[in-house]
Amino acid sequence: MPQDKFIRIDKSLVCKGENALFSIYYPTELSAQMECLIEKGAPLVEEKRKVVTSKKSLYILKIDREQYIEFCELQNSLKKKEKYEENTKKLYTKATSVIAEIYNNPETLGGYEKTKDVVNDLVHNILDDNFSMRSLMKITTHDFYTHTHSLNVSVYALSLGVHLKLSEKELALLGEAALLHDLGKSKIAKEIINKNGILTDEEFSKMKKHPELGFHLAVQMGIKDKNILYAIRHHHEKIDGSGYPSKLRGDSIPLFARIVGLCDIFDALTSKRSYKAAMSTFDALRLMKTDMHNHVDLKLLNEMIKMFK
Repeated sequence: MPQDKFIRIDKSLVCKGENALFSIYYPTELSAQMECLIEKGAPLVEEKRKVVTSKKSLYILKIDREQYIEFCELQNSLKKKEKYEENTKKLYTKATSVIAEIYNNPETLGGYEKTKDVVNDLVHNILDDNFSMRSLMKITTHDFYTHTHSLNVSVYALSLGVHLKLSEKELALLGEAALLHDLGKSKIAKEIINKNGILTDEEFSKMKKHPELGFHLAVQMGIKDKNILYAIRHHHEKIDGSGYPSKLRGDSIPLFARIVGLCDIFDALTSKRSYKAAMSTFDALRLMKTDMHNHVDLKLLNEMIKMFK
């Protein structure tokens, strides 16, 4: 066969997949002729993969060029996605550590700046073209601890914010609000926070103070933006006015508080606790839709459902 019928290919990509998508050739050592190494559609068994590795250069027919280009684009896309997921895991681990530090010492100097740095990284991660809810669900931790819960709520809130087409500035504020929404729990007794079971009425009465405590801690940290402060203070308000601390109703509950409250409930339902198993995404959303329609903003919940599709 004349050499001008062939094009050289990247042999590192050849062994991807189960079967050869095109016939693969190599030049013989004693002549300029091409010899077929793998027929199109043939299984890429281990023996064939080893032979591919041993060859200095590989070729395909020019008529297979378009299919080869599509194949390369797919492989490059998969590589970028794998790299993105690897970086996301690193970001999640780093963010969890920073949040744990902030929640353990909320009055420490520089805590708010670290929060903003974490949120900035999260915003850029979620705005990345490789972001998907499926990849997010792979790396979120579903054991319920205050700091991991706060990070999860922030990620869900940011994802919903992107879905709602909030501006990048609004996303940054929403992310900070979500990340710090449970800050007041740092002032609640550890035996209540970490209790292996349902709280008593007295314990729950103490727990209900955490939104106000968080609000005041946030002010002490130097936070002035009302969107953040009110989201921290009112994330446990309910649409029917039965929430706390102010019994706000409907749209009188600030938007960020409604978003954070919604994501707070979702993460609590999908996280494992000592007294309950984690619910699936579908079951959690269905429960919120059917049993909590008087508590959550249904318009936002419907958008969250669309976000997970």
